Amino acid sequence: MGETPNVAARMQGLAAPDTVVISPTTFRLVQGYFTCHDLGAHTLKGLAAPLQVYRILGESAAQSRLDVAGATGLTPLVGRDSEVALLLERWAHSQDGAGQVVLLRGEAGIGKSRLVEVLRERVRSEGATQMVFHRSPEHQHSVLYPVIDHLQRVLQWQRDEAPPSKFDTLERVLSTSRLPLDDIVPLFAALLSVPLPERYPPLNLTPQQQRQTTQEALVVWLLEEAERQPVLAVWEDLHWADPSTLDVLSLMLDQVPTARMLTLLTCRPAFRPPWATHAPVTQVTLNRLGRIQVEAMIPSLTGTKTLPIEVVEQVVAKTDGVPLFVEELVKMILESGLVREEDDHYVLTGPLPPLAIPSTLHDALMARLDRLSTARALVQLGAVLGREFAYDLLQAVAPVDERTLQQGLAQ
Repeated sequence: MGETPNVAARMQGLAAPDTVVISPTTFRLVQGYFTCHDLGAHTLKGLAAPLQVYRILGESAAQSRLDVAGATGLTPLVGRDSEVALLLERWAHSQDGAGQVVLLRGEAGIGKSRLVEVLRERVRSEGATQMVFHRSPEHQHSVLYPVIDHLQRVLQWQRDEAPPSKFDTLERVLSTSRLPLDDIVPLFAALLSVPLPERYPPLNLTPQQQRQTTQEALVVWLLEEAERQPVLAVWEDLHWADPSTLDVLSLMLDQVPTARMLTLLTCRPAFRPPWATHAPVTQVTLNRLGRIQVEAMIPSLTGTKTLPIEVVEQVVAKTDGVPLFVEELVKMILESGLVREEDDHYVLTGPLPPLAIPSTLHDALMARLDRLSTARALVQLGAVLGREFAYDLLQAVAPVDERTLQQGLAQ
């Protein structure tokens, strides 16, 4: 709708064959995740002002928002001193051979990954090994995606590398394992979809046997690193994990108490761990920031320059103490022209309108609503009722029974 189809059509005419070009809006959303070349400003038919155009050159090595932000400097962590102290204590215990497991639980944007990054920086400075397993909503139905992704990063395969070369690298890396090559190489080659040379016997296993044997081999291979030196193993966003990944993680947790390893897990509130009978897991729930903490974040985002008090009031009210929302809303304010710099502070350039949801968050929030099914209708009702309302009022207007209402609120 609107000018978007026209912009897309005009930009298509600028793109050379087999290339991708994007607009400034898309560039801001993908910046850091892809390497881009600035093609300069172009005058496009139907647009009043010239449009900056960028060509996508390829994917970057960034795997998360924090990887991208790290290039320009991360926002200082605010209000998490006790959580940081606990993680550092558990890391110290794990280095002594008393393996630890910590589960960070919290809603989207609450700062789970930022807290993980603090510990990763400490571990990095000590030269210890890190293993990071990322999940994403795009891969939640891909079997063992985070483990396969970790393997591929260890192997450092090139995108256009020939299969025989990939296999040679795989064989060389696995040769350091205590597992027999004849057993482990065919399993890992099948997992990574690499053709197996004739010198290796084929796998004569049923699908169930191959699945179980592969999972056990993966756990042994991953834990061998902890025999060489202490390991920080981070499993992020378990709410998107596929069952096979959770099976591998469960097998690992059985062995962690005797390994020099701190296993750090993150998840959303709705996630229910499948390992209730495992060794004790320290659970940490991250709560929203208070007003004082939100106000303490803002100077780090504005270069220590103060914002007008009415802008600060809106930031506090609109973000509800969610750190990611604070970051993105302040960035949007600074880029939108609503304020301008004057000495050590900002001043409004005109009347302050109600602040909207930043484009960097809008699509993610809408996608999350789309996945809520029944709860989406309740969210819409709540939006009409206001930012705060009584349960009795929602119950009175919601066209669902009590059980469905409770399930929707739980989502």
